[in-house]
Amino acid sequence: MSLRHAILVLLQDEEASGYDLAREFANSIGLVWNATHQQIYLELGKLNEQNMVHYRHVPQDGKPDKKLYRITDEGRQELVRWLRRPAAPARVRDAFMVKVAGAALADPETLLGELDQLVQQRKERLANFEAEARKLERQSEGNSRFQHLTLRRGILDQEAWLAWAEEVREVLEDTLSHQH
Repeated sequence: MSLRHAILVLLQDEEASGYDLAREFANSIGLVWNATHQQIYLELGKLNEQNMVHYRHVPQDGKPDKKLYRITDEGRQELVRWLRRPAAPARVRDAFMVKVAGAALADPETLLGELDQLVQQRKERLANFEAEARKLERQSEGNSRFQHLTLRRGILDQEAWLAWAEEVREVLEDTLSHQH
């Protein structure tokens, strides 16, 4: 998957500013694709040059004009082409999992501290996904059903990670108790 396709998916139903898209990446699609504000704005520029999106200026009081982007017919055709191709298998890149694999050489207290931080982040992410899912449950038409499925996957991922984290905690605490 590429950032361009994630942006086109977000623009398929309504126009949005770069800021709106960045917020969507933080709240929903970010569970499957991460992007910084800078990456989003760079990609919007490329998509505009390739006639896959167009924008209109919206004047704002006391601020620079806002650009609202919308998908073009060419962008929609590209999105449809991409949707028809098989997706590549997902790759996991989780540094903490690697640390757990090498935990026999690590300080259990340090790993427990890092685990606590990650658990807090995951709980916050889970709460955000659940809040977004509740909003979508009130809408039952069109893309909201599919967006809900994506959020549901994110919720299940967070719940599974948190359950795994409890197992990691038990083993690290057991290791710590045997060291003393």
